Amino acid sequence: MKKFIPVNQKGGVGKTTTSYNFTHHLAERGFRSVLVDGDEQGNASNAMAPYAVESFTAADLFSDEPLPMPAALGKLALIPTDKVRMREIEQCDLEDEVLVANLRDRLAELAPHFDYVTFDTPGSNSRIANAFLAVSDFVIIPCKIDPFSVSVSAEVLMRVMFIQQHFNPGLVNFGILANEFDPRQPAQVQDFKQLLASHHQYMFPKPITDRQAYREAAGAQVPVWRLKEGGTGDNRNRIKTAARDAGKEIRAVFDVLIGKMEGAEVRP
Repeated sequence: MKKFIPVNQKGGVGKTTTSYNFTHHLAERGFRSVLVDGDEQGNASNAMAPYAVESFTAADLFSDEPLPMPAALGKLALIPTDKVRMREIEQCDLEDEVLVANLRDRLAELAPHFDYVTFDTPGSNSRIANAFLAVSDFVIIPCKIDPFSVSVSAEVLMRVMFIQQHFNPGLVNFGILANEFDPRQPAQVQDFKQLLASHHQYMFPKPITDRQAYREAAGAQVPVWRLKEGGTGDNRNRIKTAARDAGKEIRAVFDVLIGKMEGAEVRP
């Protein structure tokens, strides 16, 4: 089971949009795919509520008790967050090494059921986010194009390198993914050029444009390329043009990611 994490210690940069759309895309490409909502805010849990596992939550992945696995799991699933228990785990007295060891054991129980697990994490430099980083195989850093987000993303690069050096030497870093980029805004175009100039060796080659369709799709609990027109009659079954364009763009990014991940060797 390959483990993928979009991570950034700043909120509002598109981690959840990337995570839940990628989880759907994997399933449509024929992979058994599960999303773990490790963020107590629960945005991914809301966006993928129809696919939620009912017998356990993301908090149970940090327990030393075996998972109460349901009799059957679909090829697309969500392990929802538990706001209270995730906050308790963040503040608990257990050593970080114990949390990571428990997480590894629980993921090993999930491994026979899924080809990919994607982690959605808090927008902070938290114990939970770092634990998911410590067990992941692949990481990408979604970055909104503004001076503060770019600065924070550079800090996250250093944090990923620290995790690689001290806890997870096999972690593959795909770099910074320019996200919610608006090429119509001169300031963003300038910030994007500066980001390319200063971090070109760490940049993912395809940006994702800012589109309202992503937010509408999350509210409708569908991947963006499945977002339909409102109204009645023929319009009710018609995919929105903006959603179709957004889906084409983001799925091209996802196919590059899958190609890289499928070509990589992953530890058991």
